[in-house]
Amino acid sequence: MKIIYVTTSLEENDYNEFNKMWSVSLNPSNQNFHNKVIRALAINNKVDVISIRPFSRGKCRIKELTASERTIGNITYHYLKIRRGNLFRMSSIRAQVKKLMGTLKSGDSLVYTDTINPKCIATTNYIQKKFKIPAIGICTDSPSNITGTTRSYTMYLLKGAAKLDGFVTLTESLNMLYNQNNKKHITIEGIVESNPKINEGKVEGQYIFFGGALLPRYGVYELIQAFKQIEKPDISLLICGHHSDDRRIYEAIGQDIRIKYLGTLPVRDVLTFEKYAVANINPRPFTQDLDRLSIPSKTLEYLASGALTISTKNTELEKVFKDCAIWAKSSEVKDIKEALNKVIEMDENQRQELAKKAKSLAISHYSIEKVAELLDDFSKNFLQ
Repeated sequence: MKIIYVTTSLEENDYNEFNKMWSVSLNPSNQNFHNKVIRALAINNKVDVISIRPFSRGKCRIKELTASERTIGNITYHYLKIRRGNLFRMSSIRAQVKKLMGTLKSGDSLVYTDTINPKCIATTNYIQKKFKIPAIGICTDSPSNITGTTRSYTMYLLKGAAKLDGFVTLTESLNMLYNQNNKKHITIEGIVESNPKINEGKVEGQYIFFGGALLPRYGVYELIQAFKQIEKPDISLLICGHHSDDRRIYEAIGQDIRIKYLGTLPVRDVLTFEKYAVANINPRPFTQDLDRLSIPSKTLEYLASGALTISTKNTELEKVFKDCAIWAKSSEVKDIKEALNKVIEMDENQRQELAKKAKSLAISHYSIEKVAELLDDFSKNFLQ
């Protein structure tokens, strides 16, 4: 079976180099998720990735993105040429895809696509109609949850997604949102690394780690305030991730030398910090919409890291990991502080026992190898 995967993501090393071209760091969450799904599909299939890289005239330092290819094992990345102007960008993408599909299409082909990017949806709809290939949407979130989006953006994506032949969703509520015509679907809450590549050598010192989107609505400032109230001079709080206002985060940290903002880091560095942390924390506030329509992939990554996890409430993850993580009552400062103190007061054996149990559960439910089996079985439904 040949998989054609339409996405904005890049191969990991290519992404790290690409990110250096931007004056504002890209948000890596979508990149990391789709990179893992692509590798899962490639275990038993040849995967051709059509990568429509993000591009912004005001934020990217080069005039245009040139076309190129890279093959690693069963995966070939086809990076499309992206011009600086918006006017003819989609027609250029379509012309490139038409030419590319002349060499990619085979008897048992299937398209997977990211459903929260309009260019990915439009490109997939084109492939689906022009080349008569079944298409499956990977639904990781509601378009309305994406920062800065409008209602028209959401409706455009949902209308395009409605033409797809099937769906892979992180939650059942996402399936209800995208799959209004009751087409074939499967729910897979997430995907984690079984044996992640990390940097050699243990990270020095004791620290709590948070790596993720540093937008105010995801709780980073409550975390900083809570940690400042922890009277423990020999433990640090390390923060990294995508942020559009470095000045604000430095102001929040103030004079507390225990709190260190590391900027945006490569995946391997993040995974290294996660493995050797006293605990990893996700302070994302609980809302009914977020709980129904998204799974915090960062929390799942923490649970698979081998270090203890602190998280705010998530209904689906608590069903599996209730007794092997520390669940904060809320994202309010007092509750985050309480959860931090609970972890700090534990001895190392207690922390390791919980972390080991969480990792075992995460790998058994959500490893790349497990997801590969589920996706291969699901894909066969569209090729019969």
